[in-house]
Amino acid sequence: MNSMQNRANAVMAFSISAIFCLLGAIAFSALVMPSSPAGSVGLDSIKVVTGRYDKNWVDYKTRNNEFANTVMQIDADLSSLFHWNTKQLVVYAVAEYSTPTHPKNQIVLWDSIIKRKSDAVIRKRGLRNKYSLIDVNKKWSNVHANVSLHWNIVPYVGFMTYGRSQPSEAYAFPLPSGVQT
Repeated sequence: MNSMQNRANAVMAFSISAIFCLLGAIAFSALVMPSSPAGSVGLDSIKVVTGRYDKNWVDYKTRNNEFANTVMQIDADLSSLFHWNTKQLVVYAVAEYSTPTHPKNQIVLWDSIIKRKSDAVIRKRGLRNKYSLIDVNKKWSNVHANVSLHWNIVPYVGFMTYGRSQPSEAYAFPLPSGVQT
């Protein structure tokens, strides 16, 4: 009838099919789990400086670029996003603005990876931007930015899901305050 090799093949094929069905059910169930995350980002100060950013800045010839330094506060409770299929959260603050030449611009100001539910309540004050805030046009004149908190849920099995807080009120970038070389 069936050899030992045929029987082993049938058992393995059934086992793999059952495992994939189980993983598919896990991935789907993680998408429909209820959560109520809340978060906000506020900018305490924005300082625009004219000059060359640093030795890693690409444009060595020009010394009249404008870059912004921000001090912000972040309040978020993302603990409801952790469940049995959450491996980690990637949380980041984004400034969104538009210019006449580029209708949609997004710059990440700060990010963090959260691996435990106990670390998912974020209360940070006096936080400086982690990444350079430099515009494509090299000038920050007449720019009004909305700042919001975004998060990505990295699951053990399934699809990454994304979310964001409501954007803040528009923050205006002031004129340059000084020259830095």
